Amino acid sequence: MPNPLPRLSPPPEDQPDTRDPIEVALKQHLEDVREWTEWMTNGDPRGIGRMDYGIYRTFEEWVKKKEALDIIDGILQKRLTLGFPYTHKAIILAQILPSDRLAPYAKLVEPFLPPKPPASPDDKPEIPRYFNPLIAAVAQALHTAASAEVAKQEAAKKAAEEKKKLEEDVERWEMWCHLYGRSRADWYPPPGNPQWTYWGWNEIGHEDWWTGRND
Repeated sequence: MPNPLPRLSPPPEDQPDTRDPIEVALKQHLEDVREWTEWMTNGDPRGIGRMDYGIYRTFEEWVKKKEALDIIDGILQKRLTLGFPYTHKAIILAQILPSDRLAPYAKLVEPFLPPKPPASPDDKPEIPRYFNPLIAAVAQALHTAASAEVAKQEAAKKAAEEKKKLEEDVERWEMWCHLYGRSRADWYPPPGNPQWTYWGWNEIGHEDWWTGRND
């Protein structure tokens, strides 16, 4: 029979507990997340494969909250730099991470990918120390997903840079039109690679610029 829960005395009336109960609960929860993540990725080689369905489902719920996800992600990335058995346990647990967190893992899991086949029948395949086919298969799946996320982020970054450059070109064009007037054609956005001292590929003098604009 389990021991009864201890009786907690209320705080003295002259010293009330003014802490926010939600903040206290969140702090305790994050401490539990850190403790469980470190325990699931500890240095005991006998613990590889210890994660069961219940623990996995618990972590799946935890990573839905950013505060807990930050803790788990940080621990896993650190574990993948420590060596066996930390790395193997971290690879198993990293499967619960959302795809937008996987980009750093593209490099981290490379040492654990399946060995490349020999170039010729006479060559012997290089089997790394502590090689585990299950870990290699999980690492390969993580690497594929992480590489796709890296490509996605690079494409988004390139698109953002191109959009920013176009916005800067439009801003310069608007400033140029504000100073010198807008064409009757009212080009918008600006023509490709505009030359700001030319208009319609013909140089226009300051005196001739306004001629006929109000006709």
